Amino acid sequence: MPESFEMFRYLDHLRRRWKVIGASVAIALALALVAAWLTPARYTATARILIESPAGGDLRASMAVSPVYLESLKSYAILASGDRLFADAIDHLHLQRARSIEQLKNSALKVTIPRSTKVLEIAATLSDPRQAQALANYIAERTVALARDLAVEADRDALADAQKQRDEARTQLERTETAPMKSADASASAAPSTKGEFLQLAIEAAQMHLQEVRSTAGYRAERLKIFDPGVVPEHPSWPNIPLILLAAVVVALVASLLYVTFEFNYRLEKFAAPRAVAPLARIKNLND
Repeated sequence: MPESFEMFRYLDHLRRRWKVIGASVAIALALALVAAWLTPARYTATARILIESPAGGDLRASMAVSPVYLESLKSYAILASGDRLFADAIDHLHLQRARSIEQLKNSALKVTIPRSTKVLEIAATLSDPRQAQALANYIAERTVALARDLAVEADRDALADAQKQRDEARTQLERTETAPMKSADASASAAPSTKGEFLQLAIEAAQMHLQEVRSTAGYRAERLKIFDPGVVPEHPSWPNIPLILLAAVVVALVASLLYVTFEFNYRLEKFAAPRAVAPLARIKNLND
């Protein structure tokens, strides 16, 4: 049988079974509306942080942003999504929780850095829109404070290391100068003199390094600044009724088309199969 003829028969079968398809879509839409109506509304508030490069005052340096540098900014996303920080936010805002911190954080907090940007987005999703905005803003503020404290601590450690190097070089120089002469030979005094000059150069290098650390303190790490604290959301982010209805229509259409296609193939095979002839009918045909 030609394929075009089979296609016409299939389309005719779909036309005659349009009520089944329509009923499936209608039932799916009704169920989706009921499910959306029964689902508790959740609101999402978003706070945004600008991550300024260490050389913020140099326009050329700020423009030279490499993919490796942008990838390194994900450390701030890890800082903002920490369990300890989220637990402090829950306690600070007195939010009720019936699940563990990890489960609540996975459903309520999302921290991302949009591609090829230096913006940290903190999205909080809760059933109360005001609490969602407060949570996002608190996480953003604490992230900025933690990043600043870590930068200050790093500068303090670098300054302490530089001072330690300078003090050690001075101590060694003092020991060399006060060491007793073991020999009065002029040739024997050449070694201590050479060592003293070397230590003097080491002290000067350590002093220059210390001055450099002091001058660059506060400018070597990124600076975080909240430029969008977010607003109290007015419309729920979930349930997304248009999306739910669209998904219900697609599922109903696919399911009903599969059912109608299976029905068409079953009838086609049923009527195409040869019918068995009864024995008495064969005997009658032979007598005739």
